[in-house]
Amino acid sequence: MKTLVLVLALTAVVGGACVAETASFDVYAGWNNVALPIVPFNPDPEAVFANAPQGIDGLLTRWDPSSGGITYDALDPDAFGKCLLGDGYWLQCWSGATISFDGVPDGVPDNAGNKTDMWISLPGNQNTNSGAWHHIGHPFNHDTPVDDGSGVGTNILFTDGTVMLNWATASAPPYNWVDTYMTGWNPASGGFYVQFDGLGDDDHLRVGNGYWIKTYKANLAMIILANATD
Repeated sequence: MKTLVLVLALTAVVGGACVAETASFDVYAGWNNVALPIVPFNPDPEAVFANAPQGIDGLLTRWDPSSGGITYDALDPDAFGKCLLGDGYWLQCWSGATISFDGVPDGVPDNAGNKTDMWISLPGNQNTNSGAWHHIGHPFNHDTPVDDGSGVGTNILFTDGTVMLNWATASAPPYNWVDTYMTGWNPASGGFYVQFDGLGDDDHLRVGNGYWIKTYKANLAMIILANATD
């Protein structure tokens, strides 16, 4: 399985030339739980969210599992850092808009066009070496089903560096690594659940959406398959 460590800076080169893709997603008045569908060429938050109606100063927040929320401050942008694929963000807007930016094509394809399975770090609370809430972002510019119809979360995997488990196995005894659901947010209707067993409000990770998931073990990684099928 090809993998990608999301903290790396990435450049896609196909046939010797840089290839760009434009990602876009809508935001609405109120709080928006968002994520980057592609790796941005310019990861500066001011560039990624240049179309945010009132800007991002004091309105864009990311989550650190060990220290909590970190809100963008134009006077100290380094404290927030760059925008990363695989991270979720809260963006408060006073009106609707479309966020768009250019970046590496969906799934960081190789020269043959094969997309890359995405790894998202779930470090947990490093102060206590335990699990924690993580705010992750769907890292593709296409919707991803979390299961292939088998009801075990086949398309979402978890690893502790030694073994790799499907979502159902990772959430059940004897492992109990993660919850059986992720929580999303719709500005119009509020919170909703994504589950692998067909009992949630949704069974897909959607383009431009962020999600919350709780872990009960430190130093895990989530793998989202690039070519997942229902």
